[in-house]
Amino acid sequence: MNEAFENIGFYTPGPWHYREGHNGEFTITCESGGFAPLARVKGDKRSTFKDAKANACLMAAAPELLAALYLMMENCYDPDRDDAIVQAFDAARDAIAKAEGFK
Repeated sequence: MNEAFENIGFYTPGPWHYREGHNGEFTITCESGGFAPLARVKGDKRSTFKDAKANACLMAAAPELLAALYLMMENCYDPDRDDAIVQAFDAARDAIAKAEGFK
């Protein structure tokens, strides 16, 4: 885990999972199970069941997505390039900063 999380604390280690509950609600849980879910996701008047499920899937993937971004930044970054790849790395850096509570 990255030291930058000292700004906001550490997130619950993955993997995270989503589970469908009642009335179109999904819960996000961690591998250890625990008693309380990490999050509850449900649609509102503007979203559909499919939207709620998509949001739950994205949230459940968050630890793995963040780990993949860290690996990419550590192993693939080439600041001498001046193209779409550099723009993609800048977007990845911004996403990491948001996840770490800096943005």
